[in-house]
Amino acid sequence: MGAGGAGCGPAGFIFLLLVIWFISTYWVAILATLCVITVIVGLIVASVIVGRTPTPEVSQESQEPPRLPAQAPKPVRRAKPVRTPKPKTLSADELAAQMRAFKQTSHLRAMQEWDYEWILLAYPNKSSGEISEIANAHFAHGRSIGVNCGDPTLPGFNVREPGKHDP
Repeated sequence: MGAGGAGCGPAGFIFLLLVIWFISTYWVAILATLCVITVIVGLIVASVIVGRTPTPEVSQESQEPPRLPAQAPKPVRRAKPVRTPKPKTLSADELAAQMRAFKQTSHLRAMQEWDYEWILLAYPNKSSGEISEIANAHFAHGRSIGVNCGDPTLPGFNVREPGKHDP
């Protein structure tokens, strides 16, 4: 067995000579590369060690009571989404009653709007606040010019039959 060939014959010996020549020629570059790799690995190891160590406790004054270690915040519970109940299916009678109530309500609102316009025209010198007070008092007593043909309890009110219109 030859020196360093380890039983590879003449090819192993030539390979060993090439490795020695490469190391002796580029030893500065190899050494610099190894240093850079060592520094990078050292920085990674140091950052991992620093990241895993707990924070040191702050020194306390002798008069202060001992501080409890900080506790992790409790997990926040998300609110469950609001579920609206499924709409109840209406029978034909219930649906007809609901539509009649809606029609009557919309008719009353239209008449109140008409009454408000009439009051606005009847009192041209009043401010909008005074007009609103007059209209609210008018509606609070259940009066309406367009609904029920007026209020028969007031003197001087034009009482007429429902369905009959003056030409």
